[in-house]
Amino acid sequence: MRILDVNTAFGFYPYRKLDTSLETLKGILGNYNARAFSLSLKGVFYDAREGNEETLNLIGRDNIYPVATYDPRAYPRDIEYLEDLISRGFLAIAFFPRMQGWTVDFAPFRMVLDIIEAESFPVVIHTGGYGEITKISILAEEIENPVIISGTGYSNLSEAIAVAQEVDNIYIETHLLNSPDALEFCRRYIGIERFVFGSGAPVLSFETAYNVVEKSSLSDDDKEMIFYKNLEDLVGVRL
Repeated sequence: MRILDVNTAFGFYPYRKLDTSLETLKGILGNYNARAFSLSLKGVFYDAREGNEETLNLIGRDNIYPVATYDPRAYPRDIEYLEDLISRGFLAIAFFPRMQGWTVDFAPFRMVLDIIEAESFPVVIHTGGYGEITKISILAEEIENPVIISGTGYSNLSEAIAVAQEVDNIYIETHLLNSPDALEFCRRYIGIERFVFGSGAPVLSFETAYNVVEKSSLSDDDKEMIFYKNLEDLVGVRL
């Protein structure tokens, strides 16, 4: 079965001693014949512009596709870089409020979303905690981009379901949905088309994220939608 992972990264990870090199990521993906969206962690922990340039320079082949990032704490510095991201080759943009210490109702973040709405590509937001998904849903209603939430697990699943029922452009990344029958439960209330596969590799285990979907009782057709079809639909191209 084809796999397209919306949530991978490479480069230096400051919180734990891990091998998060691009070569390690390529090896993991190769073991599963998977493709992935990815970005340089330099853009998350150091400088977004430098990280984005590194992402473009190092990937875009070997079945790995570039994702941009921006830290709204730097606003308005380098804001012009957010224009024409698609023409540079990026397929999505990702934000990391939890890692960078800002909240999603941060005014500069709203300004950034206004700018990238013209790109129409997916916006991936890595967050967690009660109330954060609700705040994201308010922002998502103001833009047309698909908004993919990474950080939905057992503790905030009810919140994710509630906002997905109300806001059509909210999607949920799957790597934390590892409680029994979580995907089956969600399917009943919001449909399988609202989920995209993500692993967090190589910081997190690709195998664990894979098994969340593969070992579920969903049909093969539903698994295909999660593993790659839904994300391909969001970016509008077959990858």
